[in-house]
Amino acid sequence: MTLQIVLFSLGWILFVLAQAQNSVHSTTNGLAGWKGFARWLQLQALNLVTRAFFSALFFGFIVNSVTSKIQAVGLSVTSTTIAGVAGYAANALLYQIFGLVPWLRVEIPDLEPPSASAATTPVVALTSNKPGGAA
Repeated sequence: MTLQIVLFSLGWILFVLAQAQNSVHSTTNGLAGWKGFARWLQLQALNLVTRAFFSALFFGFIVNSVTSKIQAVGLSVTSTTIAGVAGYAANALLYQIFGLVPWLRVEIPDLEPPSASAATTPVVALTSNKPGGAA
């Protein structure tokens, strides 16, 4: 049971880290580096705590019911294996659901807009291969 909890938690944290990395590397907001990661965590704190709470509530149900259903069809997958995938999937599902709840939705570009220098970076126009540069 302890190993299941550890793997469930690792799957859950892996989803959060991937989500944070995507946000920090995005050019649509002003987050960058470790400082941006810390700011992202600060902005997402309520959302993350809420997702952690509901994931913990449904841990036993997810792991036990999915394991029994998979084993019923003849696949020899252990509940320990299911736990890691379930942690990742539970967090992903809750992320999508809570995105629909206005007070839990976090719009990073609105709260941490890109810097002025990033907004004024010139965009290179694509040119045509036709003679005379006609489009």
